[in-house]
Amino acid sequence: MENRIDYPTYQQLLHALESADITIRLRLLGEPWTKFSKLLLLSESAMILQDGSERKVIVNLRNVIELHLQQPVNGLNSNVHYEIAY
Repeated sequence: MENRIDYPTYQQLLHALESADITIRLRLLGEPWTKFSKLLLLSESAMILQDGSERKVIVNLRNVIELHLQQPVNGLNSNVHYEIAY
């Protein structure tokens, strides 16, 4: 089963995650999966994730090719890998 979300849905999801206590893990272009992280801040082109208690990571939104939610949000299920369709 293919699980794709379009870019506008991806952006809406990120806005919802910014104010929720739900973690997300990402697969970036050419990289392995990240750890589950909390979305701290979102801009038009990037996001800041907190990985654990101290480490913060800046991610370019366009470098994300897949995402995985820890809990369901905005009609998307947990434990499903969603591919971002640009």
